Amino acid sequence: MKKLLLLVPVALATWFCSSATDDIAKGPGSETTNGLALVDGKPASYASVALRKVDFKAAQAVEENALVVADAYADENGLFDVKVPADGKYRLTVVHDGAAFSKIVSRGDFGENGAVNDTVNLVATALMAGVVDVPEGSSNVWVGVHGTDVLVKSDSNGWFALPSLPANDSLRLYFVDGDYKESLGEESLYLKPRESVLKDYRAPNPDEGKIVVLQKNGSPAAYATVALRAADAKAEKFAVQNAMVDSDVRTDANGRFTMEWPEKGEYRLTVVSDGFAFSKVFDAEDLPDLDTIWISATASVSSKVTLRTVDEFLWVGVYGLDVLVKTNDVGAYVLPSVPAGDSLPIYFVTADSLNSLYAEWNTVAESNSTQFLNPVKVLQDFENGGEGWYLNTDSLKKGTEIKPANSVKEGIVYDSTRKSKVFHGTYKLANDDYAWALVGTAFEHNMKFSEIDSVVFYAKGNGNIRLSLENYIDQSKNLKAATEWIPLSKDWQRISVNPAELCVGAATTESCFTSWSGVKSWVKQFHIFVQDGSEFYVDDVTLYGALF
Repeated sequence: MKKLLLLVPVALATWFCSSATDDIAKGPGSETTNGLALVDGKPASYASVALRKVDFKAAQAVEENALVVADAYADENGLFDVKVPADGKYRLTVVHDGAAFSKIVSRGDFGENGAVNDTVNLVATALMAGVVDVPEGSSNVWVGVHGTDVLVKSDSNGWFALPSLPANDSLRLYFVDGDYKESLGEESLYLKPRESVLKDYRAPNPDEGKIVVLQKNGSPAAYATVALRAADAKAEKFAVQNAMVDSDVRTDANGRFTMEWPEKGEYRLTVVSDGFAFSKVFDAEDLPDLDTIWISATASVSSKVTLRTVDEFLWVGVYGLDVLVKTNDVGAYVLPSVPAGDSLPIYFVTADSLNSLYAEWNTVAESNSTQFLNPVKVLQDFENGGEGWYLNTDSLKKGTEIKPANSVKEGIVYDSTRKSKVFHGTYKLANDDYAWALVGTAFEHNMKFSEIDSVVFYAKGNGNIRLSLENYIDQSKNLKAATEWIPLSKDWQRISVNPAELCVGAATTESCFTSWSGVKSWVKQFHIFVQDGSEFYVDDVTLYGALF
């Protein structure tokens, strides 16, 4: 929404005057100020309009959630009249369906003789909640805003909420004891549209300077575990650790703790208490400013990672936490308790070399979630030159050609339909049943692909195409599992392959089961073959259920 504008001349038509109330100070020389109320440039039809002394407070302890009780209403065109006394300052407030304008004004703001017409632009209201000390002998505290009618009652612990406050102007909160006799002070407040803030107005106590950890209901998280780790820290000892963190310190009975903060760097601060946690990465310079931490229900994360054939398991942890688990022999794992609502950078370390990082990925878990998170591996999208991919043809038969002849990079072009870079190749096969041409890649290690869900890629062209997962060592050791030939067309098509459906093996007599079962734990090459045409395009080769 647009920033509030005051004193913008407009042409006005029909008007009505607000009724004078005791809440609006009377004074000599009162003049009529005409206004137009807008929301997003449209009339704020029948908006509530009120004028109060700048220091106005509710006369009695009666709860009022409305920002103001209207002195008058705008008409259907958003036009309104209001009388501005000549002496003193006043708060003019206009409210309409979750939007408001509120500003301290005086007679002088409206020009000589009150003749200038004004447009007020309403913006979305804000919300604030807070806590204040309840004095001894009181059951609650009353909280209001000077110059408005809103007045709310805290609970016995001092917690309160002001559900709708005007934005973009400095407000003054006032606090009164439960009997509405003794003032308990004032606080200033400035809010942005749609902002939601939490304020702690409690007086300092012997624990001043300590961070307080609170549960969802506002009660302190007593004796909670607190730990600070470098944001990129991995487990120090590679042994199963189901606990999220080991404690550096613990909160006291009131949920408070202190800690010596580092001077520079990024750190993950984690607080854990009985299935609830807070965890977030901070710049060191921001840590001393922490005052209140809210913990929420944890989650569990289960997923899988693709193992090399030689791997029996991998270690799985979260950067900045102490938790560490092992996968099973097919790469499945569970992180039993992790913080929710924050990005979790998960790392994988090989079992044979504890310092060898295997893979990484990021995820976010929701509170109480136990959902299985399926990883996705983009094998090649051709955006960065097709690194690691190659072209090849049958070397036993003369006459087969594929272009580009030297590298995949030379065949990468921009495709306007996919709005991305893709690979484009042309080919001519020799007149022989064995002749072939391909684009593909080889993995550094033999891979266990037994747990991948599907292989997806996009293709178009004028021939046929097939996917083949292989372990070719030499002519005597050639394991493969491939699709049948898939016809291409001039339009892009999404080709999705379930590995269990890879039927064509090295020998035509092999069954589907035999071909895939033979290679699935030993995949070394990933190939896309073409035939019976002259050109083909490939893009976004993706493995679902794979991470390596």
